[in-house]
Amino acid sequence: MFNYTIRSISILFLTLAFIIACSSAEKEDVLLTYPNHHLLIEAWPLMDLLQSTTNLILIDAREETNGEFLPGATHFPAVSNLTDRDHPIASFLIGPEEFEQKLRAVGLDNNTPVVIYDDGNNLASARLFYALENYGFSNTFLLNGGIQGWKASGLKTVDFSVTREPGTFTINRDKPVSCDIAYVLEAMNDPDKIIFDARSASEFTGDDVRAERGGHIPNAVNLEWNKVLQPEGVPYFLPAADIQMLLTERGITPDKEVIPHCHTNVRGSHAYFTLRLMGYDSVRPYEGSWSEYGNRPDVAIQ
Repeated sequence: MFNYTIRSISILFLTLAFIIACSSAEKEDVLLTYPNHHLLIEAWPLMDLLQSTTNLILIDAREETNGEFLPGATHFPAVSNLTDRDHPIASFLIGPEEFEQKLRAVGLDNNTPVVIYDDGNNLASARLFYALENYGFSNTFLLNGGIQGWKASGLKTVDFSVTREPGTFTINRDKPVSCDIAYVLEAMNDPDKIIFDARSASEFTGDDVRAERGGHIPNAVNLEWNKVLQPEGVPYFLPAADIQMLLTERGITPDKEVIPHCHTNVRGSHAYFTLRLMGYDSVRPYEGSWSEYGNRPDVAIQ
């Protein structure tokens, strides 16, 4: 009886390991269908990287961690750390000097690859991803499903984060990725540009008013940022074909320059990452977003 029980338990663990391995392989196959699949990494390949290289910075972008981290992660609360609290527009991205200083503090060098994770929906991770690309750093990857995906893959967490030696990161860019309101006002009637509103449908229609005025930028199209994620369970990104269908239905096609935004460009940053993942080459987030536009009495609103 004892031997039978041991044998049954062994079979159970082998079965679970096989299921996890198959599930991971299936997600890897799905991952390869994204035009820029290299921007997104699954849990097991990340684990292999962490075990095989020290030339990698793993950033936990969550605000609250509950004392639980991926092994080797450095905590950097992205949304709050990247907010310029002195800027007149709410939640506006910090300037280049402060950004450079903060990223050096987590150990970043210009040639160091960075993997970012958060609670799972990649909202905070995408904010940091966009900020890094806005300031000329392009060696960045996001963990699909964040810490939820990591644990769902059967991988362990630890109860401490890592403090790294300061890095030497230097901003290197010709111009920022983002655009301003003057650019948006010109773009709204340009057939070669499309304004992508990543807010909720009720914000877009003006039923949910979060600024002096409600509604949306004329000729903008609406796709809420989280519609590209699995609606149940771990919020992995949908397959590439499903995301492309959502974008194409709204006229958000790769032949146009796309200007994503939301209320404070946090959700807009997620839209930015989604577009980059899908191979869109011309994406210019509107950093001021509705926090600026909706509080301007002199601009047109639909």
